[in-house]
Amino acid sequence: MRVADLYLTGIGSDLGALTPVAAPLAAGEFSRDDAVRTGQLSTAVAELSGPELAVRAGRKALRQARDLTGEPVWPTLCLHAGIYHSGVDFWHAGSYVRDQLGLGAGPGLTLELGAMSNSVVAGLDIAASVLRGRPDHDTALITAGDRFGGRGFPHWGTDIGIVYGDAGSALVLSKRPGLARIRAIASYTDPSLEGLQRGDEPFRQASIAGHRGLDIRRRKRQWLARHGGAAAVDTRNAAAVSSVVKTALADAGVDLPDIAKICAPHYGRRLLETQVLRPLGVPEQRTMTELGLRVGHLGASDQVVALEHLLRHGEAGPADHVLLLGIGVGMTWTAVILQLGPEPAGCWD
Repeated sequence: MRVADLYLTGIGSDLGALTPVAAPLAAGEFSRDDAVRTGQLSTAVAELSGPELAVRAGRKALRQARDLTGEPVWPTLCLHAGIYHSGVDFWHAGSYVRDQLGLGAGPGLTLELGAMSNSVVAGLDIAASVLRGRPDHDTALITAGDRFGGRGFPHWGTDIGIVYGDAGSALVLSKRPGLARIRAIASYTDPSLEGLQRGDEPFRQASIAGHRGLDIRRRKRQWLARHGGAAAVDTRNAAAVSSVVKTALADAGVDLPDIAKICAPHYGRRLLETQVLRPLGVPEQRTMTELGLRVGHLGASDQVVALEHLLRHGEAGPADHVLLLGIGVGMTWTAVILQLGPEPAGCWD
């Protein structure tokens, strides 16, 4: 989808404190050997819940959007994502985030996104489609927040090769120029891969996470044993990654060498190589891997945290193109091509 006249006008994040790989094991943790092998140095561990982290990130993004545009920001579309437990059962975290941000009642929609780790990047696809097709919608807010850890989801050993971190993130998308212009968006889906995270798990009436930790590693091994092993998944992932990136690049009228930086999932070195670098044929230096090895896989917030880091520290500059690549279990893939604008004075005060 070629996109015109839509911009990112605000960005915000809120991360937990960085806990080094050498720190004492927490309750429910047995080993960090896999994290060491994949190059992880530390991960973000927060005390606040995912929705609370999202609220803190949302305040930063809305404040920045107000300062850049010179007027109050009132999103008519609010999208929220959390890939793990929000902290309360049978509850709408998205409405909590909107209310805590002081946006209150009014026309529009408040929805929760379910694309797992791809939720924010895929949310840009949804939000852009709404803003382009609805003249009564001017601004969208996309937030995400997750806190892992505890008995149910230990940060370090729940998944194969992935260390999870806690963070909130937020983006403001509008029709007014700001931090970056959205040039193109492409998405792809392959629902036959949903079993990769389900394995042989039966359907239950209540979550087991309160009693014992989720073992995503075991589920993956169960499914892979019946479906051709990891090589078969790698092949299908490579095809999907290549497809969305090529489509988005073509719609934006640029080539992969024109991309200054790639903000991809924070998978650690081993999975990043098979899932992103090899399919695209790019070196690690083109990505935000070093940041990811410090903060962990932040649920749906990886790409936002990486983009904010790029902008804040000047690692990409005006007119540069940046690729946001989202990958979510289920599975879905989304690529977004951004072109950075001139940095406004005082943007990161």
